[in-house]
This record gives sequence, structure tokens and C-alpha cells, in this order.
Amino acid sequence: MNSAQFDNRVINCNMPGNTGEKVFFLDCSAQQLEELPSAVLQLQHLEELHLEKNFIHTIPGEIQHLKGLRVLYLQNNHLHGLCEELSELKQLQSLDLSDNPLTSGPGFFHVLAQLFSLRELRLYNLGIPALPAQICKNIYNLELLGLSGNRLTMLPSEIRNLTKLREIYLQSNHLEIFPSVLKELPLLEIIDVEQNLLVSLPGEVCGPSWKRLFLASNRLTSLPTRLCKFGSLRVLDVSSNSLSKLPRNCHALTELLDLGLSHNNLGAFPPHIGRMCSLQVLYLKNTGLTKLHPKATSLKRLRLLDLSQNGFTEFPEEICALTDLQQLSLDDNKLQEIPGNIRSLTKLKCMGLTGNSFSHFPEAICGLQSLEKLYMGQDQGLKIHTLPQSISLLKNLRELYLENNSIEVLPETIGLLLHLETLDCHNNLIKFLPDTLCCLQGLKHLLVQNNCLTHLPENLDRLQALETLQLQDNPLSDPSLSVCNQGITAIHKYLQDKKWRRTQSTKIQAWWRGVMVRRRLGPFKGLQTKEKKAKGKKDARKGRKKSPKKVPKNNLK
Repeated sequence: MNSAQFDNRVINCNMPGNTGEKVFFLDCSAQQLEELPSAVLQLQHLEELHLEKNFIHTIPGEIQHLKGLRVLYLQNNHLHGLCEELSELKQLQSLDLSDNPLTSGPGFFHVLAQLFSLRELRLYNLGIPALPAQICKNIYNLELLGLSGNRLTMLPSEIRNLTKLREIYLQSNHLEIFPSVLKELPLLEIIDVEQNLLVSLPGEVCGPSWKRLFLASNRLTSLPTRLCKFGSLRVLDVSSNSLSKLPRNCHALTELLDLGLSHNNLGAFPPHIGRMCSLQVLYLKNTGLTKLHPKATSLKRLRLLDLSQNGFTEFPEEICALTDLQQLSLDDNKLQEIPGNIRSLTKLKCMGLTGNSFSHFPEAICGLQSLEKLYMGQDQGLKIHTLPQSISLLKNLRELYLENNSIEVLPETIGLLLHLETLDCHNNLIKFLPDTLCCLQGLKHLLVQNNCLTHLPENLDRLQALETLQLQDNPLSDPSLSVCNQGITAIHKYLQDKKWRRTQSTKIQAWWRGVMVRRRLGPFKGLQTKEKKAKGKKDARKGRKKSPKKVPKNNLK
């Protein structure tokens, strides 16, 4: 869509009705624009302009007329360069040029270097091989610098000039050495160097104000002891590296709230973690664990614990002491039972048990009345065949996932889960859905594909909140697959028509019986019975004979 076609649309739809009103904010994102509409360039009071997700090739020089522009989003367009006039936007504070085929030559950076008021600069996925020192010298007010998805191998030493920088994003680059110069930035809080080629970290890696450090998906084999020197760190993610242990003084991270250790070769639970009393989130997915250390019970503030893809054959009893836990993931282990004292987790809202070795549904789970999400799919190994009636005790359950099992019948009590919104039972052996399912007025997603269903409950049309209904790969005949393929509306209409026809049939039968009664003929069966009785009485009268009077013996001669 070109500018001329879009001008009227902008004026009529996105601007105030009174042309005398000032426009400060305008969203023209995802409008298939090929160029910047001329009507936009006339908005002298405009402060924030969104042009992302279009097909714009160039920025016209007239953009310099938008003197008050503070925010300009141009990501995901077809820009190959920047006009010199863009540097006239002296009030511009936030600029996003990500995901464009920009040529990162001198002209491109020369324009950026003149935007002295910039506080946020996002240059994601541009293929930039190096960050020019000119940028770091001139745009000294930067608070956020986004450089993820480029080809950087290092940062210039001049980056120390960015004394106001608080966030830097360097994900998915080619960094082999951690940029030590970052520790000199006094206000820096968030450092993201995930998905690089880091083999080691320098001893003095942390800055005094660092709060979030993301080091996942590198090649680290160890962490320096001095990493724990500054206790201000709140989030540390070293997932997907080659770590086998943690520094012994890691407990010195007294303010650490979130620790990511997943996909490392730990082999055993690091006991030092038990001394991180402030920890609230702990990821230990795929770390070779088979049991927990007793010191894990000290993590009283833990709210999320991920132990999936490990080698647990028994449920770790230490978990039952973590009474603040809200999310627990034990997917893809080898668990066979759940202990009864799991009821102590009175705040648990989400529990993942997919891909374990349960031969039956662990009924102890039904004591978790705060549970809102339960994942019990069995991708491999043993399968669950039945659900207990006590499933109804999970009064707050909103999502229930039972896919890839061998369940044949859903219990009637499932209709008592009045808050249920998602029920996923695909790939089971279910032959029919209980009528009580139609009591779940809040149900939005019902997935029962690849089962043995031949018909649907006649009151399924009562589920007015239903948004998703998956029925494919079932031998359905009532309604037929052709009706089901038309969607929820067609299914509801079929069921309503079916009930209407049955109601009409009942009314006709009642009317006919009424006519027969009014004519004193009665219903057909009653008439047959009446005729049989009448005939029997008639036959009895015909066959009856008068008995002779008795004569006294002394009168006989």
C-alpha cells in the first residue's frame, strides 16, 4: 500500500476528528505500508510514531519536520539506509531499527552518532560486525543498548563512556571473551550475553550494580569465585553450559532470587544452594540428578522448582518441606508414586508430571486443593487407564492435561470441576464423554482427538464458552464427521436441532394420547388391554350356569 492510498485512512481512522486537535501518538504498524504517509509528516506535535512491521524502503527527508518526535519504531521493514535528515530529530529518545536489511556502513552510523538525546537504541539482527567507537562517544545518554543477533566479536573500549547505561543485550553474537569493560559502567544492571562462544569468565567479572546476568548457551566449564563477590545480583542464568559444580561461596549471593542451572552436567544437587535462603526460582532441568540433598529443605522461599528430565525414581521427600512452592515440574523422570504428604504443599498451583512411569493416577494429588494446572500426559512407558472419582476435589483446577494415556472412561465427577477451562485428553481410548461434562460452563478448550468416540453428549451445546473443540480421528456418527469438520457452531446447531426434533416428536405423541383419552378410547396399548378384559368377561358370562337349588333329604321320596 503506497502513501496516497493510506493518507485518507490515517486521517480518518487514526487521528482525532477535529483537525485542530494535536496528535501526539500514532500507530501505523502492520499496515502494509511501502512508504511513510505524507499525512504523518505533517503532524508537527507528534511525539511517538510506530511504523514497525511494514514494507517501508526509505525514510524521506521530510521526517525532519517532526521536531518533537521522541519515540520512533521502524523495526521489521525493508530499510537499506538512513537519510541524513533523521539526525535532525534532536528530541528523539528511543529508536528501534531492528530486523532491517540496513547496510552497516559509515553513513548509517554517522546518522546515529548525531542523535545525542537517545536513551534507548535497538539494533537487533542487523548483521553488524563491530560497534563503532563513534557511537559510544557521542550517544553518552544511552540507558539501553540492544545489539543481539549481530556478528560482534568484541566491544570497543570506548563503551565505558556510556556511564548512564543500565541494560545491554548481546545475545546471539560471536563473543569468545567476556567484555570486561562492562564492569566499569557504574549503573549497569542487566547484561545478556546468551548464545555466544564464551569459554571462561574473567575473575573480576561482576560490576557493583549488576542485578541480572544471563550467560546461558555458552561453553563455560566453571564459574569464577569472585562472581559471588557482589551480593547485588538478583538473577543468574548459566543454563546450557558445561558446568559440573558451582563455586563454594555461591551462598554469598544473598539477594539472588532466580538461579538457572538447567542443561549442565552437575550429577548431584549442589549443597551450597541450600544456603541461598532468598532463592525463589530454581531451574535444574536435565542436570543428571537422581535425588536431592537434605539441605534443599532450607529453601523455604522457593516458589518455582524445575526438576524435569532427570533420573528420579522416587518422589524427593525434601520437596514436601518447601511449603511456599507454587510451581513444581517433575516431567520426564521415572516416578511411580506420589507420597501422601504432598498435601503439605498448600500453595501449589502448577504441577508437571508428564512422561513418568505411573501405572495408575496418583490419587494423593487430589489433596492439592490449590492446584490450577496439572500435566499428566504419558508420552512413553506405562499408561494411566482410569481417573479416580476424587478428581472432583481439585476445585480450583483450570487446566488438565491427560494426553497419550489409555483412559477409556472419564468419571462423572469431572463435571464438578467448575473452574476447568482446558481439558486435553487426546490420544486415549475414551468411548464416550459423560453428560456432566456439559456442566463446565467455563470450558474453553476441549481436545479429544484420536479417541473412540461415536457420539457427543446431547447437551454439549450448553458449553457456550467453548473456543476449541478437537474431534478428528474419532469414529463419530452422531454428529457425523462432515458436521464436526464445520466447527463448533455447526455442532451446536446439529445438537439443538436434534433436541428440537425429539421435543416435537414427544409433543405429537402427547397430543395423540390426549385425543384418544378425550374420545374415551385411551392409548393404543390401553385399548388392547381393555378389549382383552372385556372379551374375557363376556366369555366368562357365557360359560357360567345356574346351580340347582338344594332339596332337603327328608323331602325326597
